[in-house]
Amino acid sequence: MVLAPTAQGALLMSGVLAPAMAQERVAVVLDAIQVSADGVTGKRGLSTGSEALPAAVTVIGQDEIARTNVKDFTDLLRRVPGVNAFTYGQGDIGSPIRMRGFSGNAHGGDVAIYVDGVPQNFPSASQGGSGMSDLSWLTPDMIERIEVIKGPFSALYGDQARSGAINITTRTGGASSLSATLGRFGYGKLNGVLVKEGTHGTLFAAGEVLTSEGFRDNSDMTRGNLFAKYTVPLSDGLLSLRGHYYKVSFDSPGYLTLADLRAGIVDPRDANPYAVPLFGDAERYGAVLNYAPRGEAGWNATAYVEHYEKNRTNGGTAPSTNFQSDDRNLFGGRLLHTSRFGDLALLSAGAEMRYDRGDAWNQRYTNGQASGLYTNAYRLELLTYAAFVQGQLKIAEPLKLVAGLRHDRFDYDIDNLKRPAASTTYEASVTTPRIGLVYTPVDALELYANYGEGFRSAGAPEISPQGPGVIPLGSAGGVASGDLRPPKVESYDVGFNARLGPAWRVGASLYTTKNSSEIRETFSGSGVFEPIGDTEREGYEVDVDFVPDPAWRLYGSYGYVRARIKNPPVAGRDLIAGLPDRVASLGVEYATPFADGMVRANANYQYLSAPPFYLAGNTPEYAPAWLRYDLRLSYQRGPSTWTLYAILQPKRFASEMTGTSVDPRPRVDGGATYTYTF
Repeated sequence: MVLAPTAQGALLMSGVLAPAMAQERVAVVLDAIQVSADGVTGKRGLSTGSEALPAAVTVIGQDEIARTNVKDFTDLLRRVPGVNAFTYGQGDIGSPIRMRGFSGNAHGGDVAIYVDGVPQNFPSASQGGSGMSDLSWLTPDMIERIEVIKGPFSALYGDQARSGAINITTRTGGASSLSATLGRFGYGKLNGVLVKEGTHGTLFAAGEVLTSEGFRDNSDMTRGNLFAKYTVPLSDGLLSLRGHYYKVSFDSPGYLTLADLRAGIVDPRDANPYAVPLFGDAERYGAVLNYAPRGEAGWNATAYVEHYEKNRTNGGTAPSTNFQSDDRNLFGGRLLHTSRFGDLALLSAGAEMRYDRGDAWNQRYTNGQASGLYTNAYRLELLTYAAFVQGQLKIAEPLKLVAGLRHDRFDYDIDNLKRPAASTTYEASVTTPRIGLVYTPVDALELYANYGEGFRSAGAPEISPQGPGVIPLGSAGGVASGDLRPPKVESYDVGFNARLGPAWRVGASLYTTKNSSEIRETFSGSGVFEPIGDTEREGYEVDVDFVPDPAWRLYGSYGYVRARIKNPPVAGRDLIAGLPDRVASLGVEYATPFADGMVRANANYQYLSAPPFYLAGNTPEYAPAWLRYDLRLSYQRGPSTWTLYAILQPKRFASEMTGTSVDPRPRVDGGATYTYTF
């Protein structure tokens, strides 16, 4: 759901209110949406919040999180206009987050993702491709706020921000709670939140234990998450130290071909019949230190250290399979200072650094035993650092100028264990400018336009190619590509946000994005990447909110993108395979007092158009269109909340992972949750 900027702030501030105030919470949230921009919030005002950018922005607060069907983090993004986010049914292997016609990197590699100032994208990974992100450790209970910024406009976010950026802030307080969920296909989850306020600071802790048998054969998973954050006042700001631990083991059913499903050779619940049973595991832990001023002016600082290890078997034809592994240690920091010059200007300047050291490899296994043959094998030392500045200037009362500049540098030491001759050091840099305008002729109308550049860093498989063949370590051959430049995009936006009376909110944006020498996955989840040429994406997004009275809310969005390859490797194949050109969402929410409590209901519909792919010749074929209905009914009385949910995906053989290979989902899923708040 896209909210007016003032509503976004109100939802964030409202948090989770006491059960006795449930009826007032509905009224407060809806009334806040009617407040006009006052020079502090919204695009007109000077603010470090993403809502002030001349770009399409959606902010999700705790109130919306509490009203959403959530099985994993990506469910929170389903209502964002033009966004397609989901989790693979292959175990905890990562989450695609696709928007503005970018869907080439399977694991969110086209979006820059930060959590509490810590970048989540991996520049080089054995699984998921360059820039992959893995948010399996992040549960909705941990999240305070999510900012989704469309397009590569904000200079505060760099690597992978080709289609935009997502900035996530974790919680520092709120209510304590315990909840239990039971669902179809052996799904069970226990969640706990503990908040303790002391004389010196506040402790926030969250934990999760999850088990699932999965819809398809060989889909068992067991996962645990722990998160703790202690926040204390310091000088004119807040200092927090947080730690997290995540561990999972899973089986993987593999992918099925659309041709086999249509021919009846396999059933949607089958595991891949051509592969040995697949499996995986992961462990991740780390610590983050944050400091933030109480207001917007002053210093923001982040320092972090983290260990990440993930292993999985993938692909292959029985009795062989591929064992992929990433074993990494990371540390880094970020420093940002913001100065405010009255009501005239705001200036933010900062720098960040990240060091990533470890191994990434893909080894061939036969009959469950290591063969000594490798598809790739790297030992990596990746150092990235950047400086950035972003300013806002009130040219006149209704007109604001926003501009930013970012410079990123990469110093890599890549040891190619498979083909040592391709080992290399790599030094490159990229500078990306941004500029935009906000014009607010009246409080009820915001107009904006921008130009921005984004990029993604070159990955180790591109800088130090492994070459063809599954061969032993130390094999001959191989040539490094040390002069490879980071691929860049140029993007143009125009848009508006409008309030049409007290009940209606309308927003729209029109964009064009040009990408030079794009490298893309052959099909989603394959882990095989190839150059597809220069690409151009043109599209628009529209979203509407209607609040006729405090009990009802209706919303909808529609996104269209026309994406073409200008110089395709195969002449005539100018469509980008696997990319739906239309994404739509429609929903309704209702809340009313009932029997000394509060009943809340919502229904959400999401649609992805049929994506194209090529098999032979230049005439595209199309995978099935995809539909999903989310239904939720809850009753809150005192400290207890009972919730029933259902997920309907009626299209046969359809899945959000699109192309010649698919991951079928159940037509009917659902379950129940009980939550006790204290």
